[in-house]
Amino acid sequence: MEKQEPFQDSFKFKAWQQKLEHNQIRLNQVQDVYTRHGNEGQVLHSLVKLDATAPDGAKLSPLCMIKGDAISVLVVLIDEETEDKFVLMVRQRRVCDGSETYEHPAGMIDEGETPPEVALRELQEETGLEFASEELQSLGPKPWYSATSTSDEALYFFYCERRMNSRAIRELHGQSTGKASEQEQTRLHVAPLAEAHGLVSNLHGVLGHLLYLRAVGDYDTLKTLPF
Repeated sequence: MEKQEPFQDSFKFKAWQQKLEHNQIRLNQVQDVYTRHGNEGQVLHSLVKLDATAPDGAKLSPLCMIKGDAISVLVVLIDEETEDKFVLMVRQRRVCDGSETYEHPAGMIDEGETPPEVALRELQEETGLEFASEELQSLGPKPWYSATSTSDEALYFFYCERRMNSRAIRELHGQSTGKASEQEQTRLHVAPLAEAHGLVSNLHGVLGHLLYLRAVGDYDTLKTLPF
């Protein structure tokens, strides 16, 4: 068993501290409530109890989940013959309630990695498809925060488009993916673009769809979104 990294020594904790300092927040005290480690002993995320003060004297929320920055990639497959668009999603169970959810390939950014590097790696790991760097398109220069007060997680959004024949697109549907060693039990789910809008049920996915439609200028589809 690998030696577990102390949460104060982790890249994610230090990056969180730097953000506090940048915003002139004084961290008076911090206590590790729970830290989850990876297979190699690295810190994946930490729930901390803190005493921190803003420049105006106000106290920050006493609990924070330190997860760090992450990426999310919307994968659009285009039928070579019909030009129809399909979204390649990852289907898995939500940890909090056990329900099934449809998500885009995503992953955490570790020390020394760039968002595009992580996006390409996660695409290969979660979909089995290899994408070249030029196929990866950014959906914005800055990350979006998932919550204002309970987590430091921020996501960089990307999209990829790939032209494939209809048979190759269909064959991806239902394939098992994910790392068993990390308790990832995922399957690929292929759905037409309009149907995928209704299947995605997390805010990250919804935002990814909205940013993609704006980026490609598909304003007709944008007007028909079910949310």
